[in-house]
Formats: sequence, structure tokens, C-alpha cells
Amino acid sequence: MMADVHVHVGLPKTGTSSIQAALDARAASLAEAGVLYPGGRHRAHRLAAYDLLGQRVKGDDADVVAGAFKRLVDEMARYAGPSIVVSEEELGLARPRHVRKLVRRLAPHRVHVVIAVRDMARTAVSAWQQDVVTGGTTAWQDFIESVREPGQSAVPAATAFWIRHDPLRVIDAWSAAVPVGRISVLSVPPSGASSRTLLERFAVATGLPIELWDVEEPKPRNVSLGAAELEVLRRLNSTVPGRLNQEQYRFVIEQGIRSRLAVEGSRPLRLPPEHLPWARQYGEGLVAELQRRRLRVVGDLAELVPEELPVPAAPFDVVSDAELLEAAEAALASLALAHGTLFRRYRRAFSKREGRRPTPQEVLGSSVRAAGFQLQKAALRRTSDSRLLAWAARTYVERSSGGRP
Repeated sequence: MMADVHVHVGLPKTGTSSIQAALDARAASLAEAGVLYPGGRHRAHRLAAYDLLGQRVKGDDADVVAGAFKRLVDEMARYAGPSIVVSEEELGLARPRHVRKLVRRLAPHRVHVVIAVRDMARTAVSAWQQDVVTGGTTAWQDFIESVREPGQSAVPAATAFWIRHDPLRVIDAWSAAVPVGRISVLSVPPSGASSRTLLERFAVATGLPIELWDVEEPKPRNVSLGAAELEVLRRLNSTVPGRLNQEQYRFVIEQGIRSRLAVEGSRPLRLPPEHLPWARQYGEGLVAELQRRRLRVVGDLAELVPEELPVPAAPFDVVSDAELLEAAEAALASLALAHGTLFRRYRRAFSKREGRRPTPQEVLGSSVRAAGFQLQKAALRRTSDSRLLAWAARTYVERSSGGRP
């Protein structure tokens, strides 16, 4: 039987994490509805994309990546039901040869593509935040100037931005083997819209039953940080290169700090007003080109032209010492909570393997906690100009280590 394979390729920062979390939570319901969610979890899609594109994450399981693409497409090729859904934003990096390989391996199934697009005002700021959260140190002004004038600068983060966030490039790559009539553009709802709106649009784009979303949604995976919290992380990043591999850094930041790093009343990241005319002009040009190509649209293309918003009180890249201190204290508290969680996990795993509980010295010697302490020390070095923060960080490290050097 020929199935319709709906491949959701991002773009990044368009609610992909929310969509993937919702799909993961409904794998059984999807199967009951006759929809294959291959691998049963999003991670299988991520590994398959890595394998197809030749990507690797330093510190991740390379032996799991090898062969992941074959495992996923073999499962889809064998499927005799009516519909299949795949979601992975790394597939937005696919080149025409990758697309042709995927389509060829899935024949005679019909491949459809869903590309989600968000207005440039939110995309640019969110992409810069993601660069910092994943270890980047580029300042906002350098980033946005390079994004606006990519030929005038060699900032790597800006180059990566256009590779990942140019929807026309992605459409061109996938249309090399997928008919334009099977490519859908999904517009991301504006700020303030219900999270269900995005999920409903995704259901329309992929042919899923909208009733699937009639349950409580998982909490968002990616917590948006404020100006001060992000600046603390950006400064921290300059102290840890080479000490943690990519997977370790993701683990420490994403699961150890970011999910709990929230400062009440912190200034949100919003595109400064001097860049808004450029963002609107870009959106208007993109809308005109998408209309010219006559692609299927789910949502409203007008949402890709950012609205005029109130001018913020201060630029988000200008952060006071007081704001930095509060954010740094929040980061240390977040790390302390993460240490507690990791302590319990490590102790359970150790007890199961060894038949006894680990000593404090053994727990402190675990690689995960060692990585955490490195981050604490890095925070201390970066805040040497603040006596209060230096004292707080030093006291915390001493207490966490039980007074041991």
C-alpha cells in the first residue's frame, strides 16, 4: 500500500520542540489513528537525520547514529498503513542529493514536506539566544549586523543563521525531488497565540486528526531567557571551551541550568526598533516570493511581517551590574538544584550496579558533577569585578564540596 509520508523539516525556532514533544506523547494514539510515528520517539528521527547528513555531536553515541537512517526508512518502507509523520529540523539542512536519497528509499510512498516559518523579528532574536545557549559568545550587535549584511562580516553565527533560517533555500533543496504541490508552508502564529494553534496548523499540514491535541500539553522544552540571564551564559561560555564536549555542554546547560534559570521581571528579548524596518521589509519580500511560487499555505502569510511593537525601556544587550548579579545568583541556584537531581540519579544507578550506596567521595568524583563544578568556577572567574557575587559563588562552591579542595 502506498502511504503519504509527511516530513516536517523545521525551520528551527518555529515551535519544533513543542510539536515533537506533543508527537512523542501521542505515539500510541497516532498508531490507533493509522499514522506511523517511526521509532516511537523523536530521537529516532534526529539520529536518522544525523546519519543521512553525516553529522555527529561530539560526546554523543556515534555507534547509535551509524545505521539510524536505514533503520528509520526501512520501518517506513515496510509500513502498509495510510500515513507516516516524521519531524526533525536538522532535515532543513538537507541538500538535493540527501532529499533524492530519502525519496528514492521511500518509493513508492509519496513524500510531502512541511516547512514552518516565523517572522524575522522573533526569528533573529531567538536564533541569537539559541547560539548563546549552545555555547556561543557572539555579542548581539555583532550578530545582528552580520545577519543583516552577511557579505560584510565573517561572524560564524550569522553564516549559520542563514543556512538554517532561509526558507527559500530549504524549499529549493526539497523541491529537487518533491513536487511543489506537496510542499506546505506553515506560518507560526504571532506572540500571545495559544500553543494549540500551532499544533492545529501542524495537524492540518500533515493530515493528522485535530482531536489528537484534546489533552493537556507537555511543558515547553525550551525556556526563553531574559536579557540578564542570557548575558551571564554568554560570559560563561568564553571560559569553558575545550573543557566540555558538545553533548556535555548541552546536558549541563539545557537540563542543568536553563530549565530553572528564571529571574522574575527580567527584561525580555525583543528586536530593537532600529532593526524593525529591515525585518518588515524582509517579511514582505518573503511573502511575495511564497505567493509567486503558489505553495500551499497553512495559516496566514501576513504573520510573517512583524508587527510594530512598543519601544522597550532599554536595549536588551545593555545589562546593569545589579541585573547580572541577580541572574548569576539564579544560575547558581539552578545548578544547585540540578546537582541534587543528578546526585539522586547517580546514587540509584550506583546502588543498582554495585549493590551498595556510593560514598560522598564517589559521588563527587562522577564526571557530571565535575562538569558542574567547572562551570561554577568559571562563573566565579567571570565575575571577579563584583565582590558580592565573588563571595556568593565562592561560598557556594565551598559548601557544595563539603570544604574539600
